[in-house]
Amino acid sequence: MTSLRAKLSFWLASSLVVLLVLQWSVASVVIQQLVEKQLLNRLSQDAESLLSGANFNAQQSLMLDTARVSAVYQRPFSGHYYVIKTAGSAEYSRSLWDSRLHVPEVKPGKQSLLRVQGPEKRPLLAAAYGYRKQGQEITIAVAEDLTSINAGLRQFRLIHGVISFVILMALLGLQYYIVTHALRPLHQIRADMRRLESGEIERIDARRSPLEITPLIAELNRLLSTMGRKTRRSREALGNLAHALKTQLTLLGQAAAHPQLSASPELQIMLRDTGENMRRIIERELKRARLLGTALPGKRVDLRQEVSTLVKTLQMMYADKQLAIDWHVADDARYDGDQEDMLELLGNLLDNAFKWGRRQVRLEVGGRDSLSLMVEDDGPGCEPDELGELTRRGYRLDESKPGSGLGLAIVKDIVDGYGGTIAFLPSPDLHGLRVEVQLPSRIEGVPDRE
Repeated sequence: MTSLRAKLSFWLASSLVVLLVLQWSVASVVIQQLVEKQLLNRLSQDAESLLSGANFNAQQSLMLDTARVSAVYQRPFSGHYYVIKTAGSAEYSRSLWDSRLHVPEVKPGKQSLLRVQGPEKRPLLAAAYGYRKQGQEITIAVAEDLTSINAGLRQFRLIHGVISFVILMALLGLQYYIVTHALRPLHQIRADMRRLESGEIERIDARRSPLEITPLIAELNRLLSTMGRKTRRSREALGNLAHALKTQLTLLGQAAAHPQLSASPELQIMLRDTGENMRRIIERELKRARLLGTALPGKRVDLRQEVSTLVKTLQMMYADKQLAIDWHVADDARYDGDQEDMLELLGNLLDNAFKWGRRQVRLEVGGRDSLSLMVEDDGPGCEPDELGELTRRGYRLDESKPGSGLGLAIVKDIVDGYGGTIAFLPSPDLHGLRVEVQLPSRIEGVPDRE
């Protein structure tokens, strides 16, 4: 995909090149035409001087008064030449020496512009004029060597070209500065987007943005606010629904234990088991809502603070077990993804460890190039052939333990969404289950979650 800067730079640079080449060409043509016009005026004046000095004697022979002829036409190969042609004769300038110019006869009142080859094969510009004098038709052709003129024009084109090239380079540099300066707000917006993603800011400041982009930023900020409100409402609605259903399930359990249903023990068992399964699901959702707390999308995760809060919450939820939790968060540990995902990831891992642990749970958070999480407990662990089944939805090692079998499956979905890895191993120290998670240091986007 071509960048906006590259596209603007290319077309502006192309426009400048075309413009300068065009003006160089036009200037060269105009200068050449001016020079030739001045030359033709001089040739016309010399032709009239020759006409005034040309006369016919009694024998109708052409006689030329040399006093009226400029000395430049008398010097051999001076670069200035003339030819005077009549019906029966031709008079050549002494400057031609032994050379001859072949010019056509021109009718009186007409003129012709010629480019011919002169002595020593030099280019000449010749102007032929037709006159009538003393009843005789005369053609006077005056020519001038273009060698020095062409050399001067080439020098002009070269100097003009160098100056145009210097101007072009200066304009290209100025153009680069203007384009870079004009696009600088976009780089600032890009930086704000990264800060927004990492949670350093909640909104993008549109005050420094160009007017053309301000509506887009306003819509993006509005969308962020809407998504935040919807997330909070959804989480609150989930908690409210779970509380309401828990109350109804309590009534359902009381109804299942009613003496009138004692005659139908199968119905009692079915109602009790169904109510218990629903209670486990509701407990899980309530626990999830408590673990997530008031997290907002885009907030930077203070890992040390969040881990401390999660540990305190789980210690209250599992107060009857009196577990010792040993946790450590490295100073360089950093997470730039979605806060809810991290809290749900840590919450499910720690909840699973608290659920199965007997006396001790350990958590290590670290990483410089990537974020690493390690959670282990001293529980019964898992057989090697069952480790691969832990992330399968609904899979439960022990049906007597409360839960829905979705916690580790959700953890696996989050890790996969961020392009990370997860491994389930036997704990070498605590002899329970050890879970290792690696997340990339640069989170490129928020994954799709179920």
